[in-house]
Amino acid sequence: MTRDNVPIPTQPSTSATAQPSGAAPDQPADPAPAGRQTAIGSDVPAAIVRGAAQGAAQGTARAGLTHLTEKVLADPPDWVRTVWNFIKELWP
Repeated sequence: MTRDNVPIPTQPSTSATAQPSGAAPDQPADPAPAGRQTAIGSDVPAAIVRGAAQGAAQGTARAGLTHLTEKVLADPPDWVRTVWNFIKELWP
């Protein structure tokens, strides 16, 4: 038995109108049949593609940051030298 075939438990109604003691309780209509469920793992190829794209983006960002860091360390701009010299003078 699948979970789609299990009936939904009902709550007793708290309506203001009382039912006679011998009357059957109101039952909700049966739910519409569920749509076809996707198989487990059917979206795995899409997840692999998303993971590969994310990894490529992270690799590109890492390479770009590394390049900029090496460029700045090799030949820092004048304002960086000025700030660094100012900090060195403050440090005892």
